[in-house]
Amino acid sequence: LMKFGFENYSMYDVQKDEHDLIRYIQENRISIVFINMASLVRYSLPIKKTFRQEVNVIMMSHGNHSGDFIHLISKPIYQTNFIKTFLNKIRLGFLMSTESIFRVKYLDAVIALSETEMQIENWLGATKCIFLPRRLKENFLDYKPIIGRVGFVGRLDHPPNLQGMELLLNAFKNECKSNVEFRLVGTPEKFGKQIAAIHSSVIYLGELSDKDLENEVATWALQLNPVWWYSTGASTKLAKAISWGVPIVTTTAGKRGYKWKNGSLLIADTPELMSKIIFEESLDINRIHKNSAETKKVAKSGFTQKELGEMIQDIL
Repeated sequence: LMKFGFENYSMYDVQKDEHDLIRYIQENRISIVFINMASLVRYSLPIKKTFRQEVNVIMMSHGNHSGDFIHLISKPIYQTNFIKTFLNKIRLGFLMSTESIFRVKYLDAVIALSETEMQIENWLGATKCIFLPRRLKENFLDYKPIIGRVGFVGRLDHPPNLQGMELLLNAFKNECKSNVEFRLVGTPEKFGKQIAAIHSSVIYLGELSDKDLENEVATWALQLNPVWWYSTGASTKLAKAISWGVPIVTTTAGKRGYKWKNGSLLIADTPELMSKIIFEESLDINRIHKNSAETKKVAKSGFTQKELGEMIQDIL
């Protein structure tokens, strides 16, 4: 179904599982069911039809499918023909109508990964919705920055990643400066080599092991998170960058889903501004260490598991 573009929250065989699911809820006298990920939303239908108000069904959303799909329609990496584009638009309509119907009829509440997602959930018709910030952790690297070295890590066939880096590198190219080096980590290799061939400031490193990646990032004066569009869920790679304690420049869209009590990250909401910040912050060793210290404050001041649990209790 996914290959031919007809998948509509139908990745799982709900009818096959329905009997065992209902029996398990009855035998264990369960009154609250959490559904982890929007992909499983269709399981809410048999639960609510069987138990009605006796069982509350709460979806822990990692993002609605239509959010990323609309990006693929408007900003595709690969050129599509008229028929494929037309079918994609039809599928988008089915996705959005399914999302709305299930929120209105079969879900008692939704827990979202970002403030933006919470507003989208309200728009789709969710009865109740809260935003649960991402956990922040400390895994600080043995930081030995090299002046002028900045880097990005992520999948390069994910359109927001690829297109985001292209916009930034084009803005950087216009500055006509050669004392900043972009280190690019990610797959597929085809896209990485393609970017490096176009931009002389880019060094493509391919895919690295966890240890090699940490050794590499420990030399970066800045880690980049050039997310210019609001896609589904939260930018998960930002949590990893924060845990490393390295300087970070992100966008407002790139830090969706995060809240902390102390410290700050560098924010740039246009490629031109991010390019300017790269030149200002990555070539000054004092600023580099100051920004690293700010990231470490952020990593230490996230919400505890107890605090997050209390946020969930508020919705019950």
